[in-house]
Amino acid sequence: MIRKLLFSVAICTLLVSCKKETTFKEVKVNDRYAISVPDYMQPCTDLHQDASLQYQNTDLDIYALVIDERKKTMANYNLDYDIDLYYNSIASQPFVESIKDAKISPAGRQQIDGHKAIVTEITGKIDQNAVYYRLAVVETPYAFYQLLVWTRSDNKDKYSADMMHMIESFKELPQPASELPQPDVNPDSVKIELKY
Repeated sequence: MIRKLLFSVAICTLLVSCKKETTFKEVKVNDRYAISVPDYMQPCTDLHQDASLQYQNTDLDIYALVIDERKKTMANYNLDYDIDLYYNSIASQPFVESIKDAKISPAGRQQIDGHKAIVTEITGKIDQNAVYYRLAVVETPYAFYQLLVWTRSDNKDKYSADMMHMIESFKELPQPASELPQPDVNPDSVKIELKY
């Protein structure tokens, strides 16, 4: 009897300790940034029309995308955002409004790849399905990046660590200085000296 019990305990311990670790692969996008994606996700093209990276696994019901907005382009439209304004007006608020019964956690501030970042959790319902999102906004000198990973709420415990690993693996690749936003030049402040 004791031998059977010890054998059962040993088998249970072995099964728990054999939990498979997730393998990640680094994906580089448009020579602008890199992010690590779990090997159980595949690239796709139909999650968001403005996303520069889209991955999914429909069988496991987990999805990820990245939207990057270049500061140089935003400067052309006289949009002067810092990370807080961008997070509140562009990333979180319109997104939360599209989810039924949305609840958003307090924004957590951290550094991702040495850059300012805001990370939050969002829960709610899409088509009567309870969903769980991790949203991060990263500001670099060149761009704002929205990183969004989501799954069903009942998968939260299973995939939460992988979701955070994806977000925290983000890194911007070296960019040419010409991609930096250029300061506005006030024509009244420019003095031209004519020499004869």
